[in-house]
Amino acid sequence: MNINYALTDISALTDVGLIRTNNEDSFLLIDLASGKSLADSCQVERALAENQLLLVVSDGVGGSQLGELASELTVLSLRDALVTMDKKLPICDRLTAAVEQANFVLWTENMKNAPVGGMKATVTAIVIEGDKAYIATVGDSRAYIIRQERIKQLTTDQTLAGVLISRGILTPQDIDRQPRSNMILQAIGNAQAVQVAVSAIDLEQGDYLLLCSDGLSNKLSDQEIYQIATSTPNLDHACSQMVQTAKERGGEDNITIVVARVAGDVLPTSKRERLTGAMQQLNIFDPYAETKKSQNRTRLLGNTSNRKVGARIPAEVRGINTDAGNFIEQCEILQLSKADASFLLSRPVNTDDLLHMSLPMPRELRMFDFDDPVYRVYVQVRKISRQASGYLLVRVAFISKENPETVDT
Repeated sequence: MNINYALTDISALTDVGLIRTNNEDSFLLIDLASGKSLADSCQVERALAENQLLLVVSDGVGGSQLGELASELTVLSLRDALVTMDKKLPICDRLTAAVEQANFVLWTENMKNAPVGGMKATVTAIVIEGDKAYIATVGDSRAYIIRQERIKQLTTDQTLAGVLISRGILTPQDIDRQPRSNMILQAIGNAQAVQVAVSAIDLEQGDYLLLCSDGLSNKLSDQEIYQIATSTPNLDHACSQMVQTAKERGGEDNITIVVARVAGDVLPTSKRERLTGAMQQLNIFDPYAETKKSQNRTRLLGNTSNRKVGARIPAEVRGINTDAGNFIEQCEILQLSKADASFLLSRPVNTDDLLHMSLPMPRELRMFDFDDPVYRVYVQVRKISRQASGYLLVRVAFISKENPETVDT
């Protein structure tokens, strides 16, 4: 490891669980310095000034229709916004505006054409910038920090139970006896405006940052999360063990976890101060306050989205099926941007099976071939999730105009 560099090990895992037929959770790992996606198991080494990482978990709210697409759009819209904004702006403003933009995208779609109930999702995001972590949340997906022998939840569940516990009215032991205690008080896409809770914490050598959906936090205690994260050989194994434990205890919900461990001489060693004192609350969620439409998003991003949703653009997908060989399938795009697209596919595929797509893509979203009627692009699969209908929801990243396997490097 280079001196004066920050080193971040990251692992992420999502699982459908044992009861549900589709996965309404989504996660995203982005190197904000380059705008590129990170692998779900990776190590990032950066000079402190270039240490800019985004970790996100989103959970389609139970009972809402299109929950899976809701979580997809949430993480992707948040990513789009953060990559677009000037990095010289204060990170708290950027992160708040990005979450508000995700809400704008879902709320707009819900007003236009979503089925009854609409698309709703929770979101918790961590931006690591230099030697500091900024945490934003709407809903009840959680973020934790593990430091030395301590673990602390960095977010407050925006549920009835979370509010009552935070105000000292109830203890965690009382929750099971309270009706509707897990009712979510706000979610992305549920209203025209949201209150984005934002906090910050200075990072130290050896810190763990952990994000998860309630499919994990409802099954493992804080101490169990701490024990598994710190006692297993590596982060991949820790994620697998936590997901497996949640499944052994019922696995009724989808389960998603992202873990990052930071190191490097550029970070300070532990100051042994109380974790509560180390946190800075920048924006809070107040369920009793009126949620006003923020000017932050429109000031930094305007009043539009560079992501096409529900346009139903026809596309031709070419790929490989292990049983049937090469295939061509016609489909419709569910969401589309310059970087990626999501669509439904009727046949089973693996992450290495899709080759390229052809579609009449809007000119403003193209990276090349601006005047060709048909946009042809090689792709890599980022997510595959089976739907109750039997179709697969597939998200691909657009890679290049030429076949990457034949281009000289």
